[in-house]
Amino acid sequence: MNLPQSKTRSVYVNQIKIIEASLKDATSVEDNKERLPQVQKSLDILAEKYQYNKELGTAIYKLYELQALVHYFNGNDEDALNFINQAIKTKGEDYSLAEKIKSQLLAKTHKPQVVDLKDMTKQERRKKLIGLEGWLAWYVVGLFISTGITIFNFFNGGVGLSSTEINSLNQYQSGLGDTSRTLVTFENVAMIIYAALLVATIVFILRRKKLAKAIAIAGMVFGVVYTITDYALASSLFNSANLTQYVQSELSSTAGYAGRSVVAALIWIPYFLVSKRVKATLIE
Repeated sequence: MNLPQSKTRSVYVNQIKIIEASLKDATSVEDNKERLPQVQKSLDILAEKYQYNKELGTAIYKLYELQALVHYFNGNDEDALNFINQAIKTKGEDYSLAEKIKSQLLAKTHKPQVVDLKDMTKQERRKKLIGLEGWLAWYVVGLFISTGITIFNFFNGGVGLSSTEINSLNQYQSGLGDTSRTLVTFENVAMIIYAALLVATIVFILRRKKLAKAIAIAGMVFGVVYTITDYALASSLFNSANLTQYVQSELSSTAGYAGRSVVAALIWIPYFLVSKRVKATLIE
């Protein structure tokens, strides 16, 4: 004696086998175009009855697999690919027949496969190194932190020198105030550009854009050039005015930023150039 759920599943499996046999017969002769509509009709009836039956669990994937095959033999390659991806998603894992169908579709259409995360299980994504995990996830977290620090430093230091500060510096040494104003302007513009590159990198990575790789590398190179240049200019300016001892903490902070930028670039630029996860994730 079978339980009701077992009986439902048994009936479903038997009807699936009947449609599979009908599909095989329809595609084994030359007039399959005339016989496939009947297979489609039988499949529609079965899908209407069982597609949302929770008792069957992942066994529903066979409906999507059969629909993919019908579309395949009808020449609807795009629909066939969508349905076989849905079959994999419903089953919860990849399987040999699905891979075979996908390979044949891609070979037939000569189109590169675009990986859609919606069509893949979490296990599949991890296996193929797709998504914000591992070192790429840590990099994105670091981007958020760096963006916050850059924006904070921009507003914390003020957007420029006041006229009073400029006059005081000029009185201390001729031209010192004007030169300092130029340096601060350079720093502000550079921080705006750097913050923009960081935000753009975050956005493009989250959207899985190929351009994110180039922007990320450009941002890191810009960060190194900016911080080293800033330290060199500030150090030279204050040394010439004999003010180094009074701004030592600021110079040390600037040197620290430069050092961290260099270290980060040495770690992450090679990562972006050789990482399999970066290549698999940033594809659009």
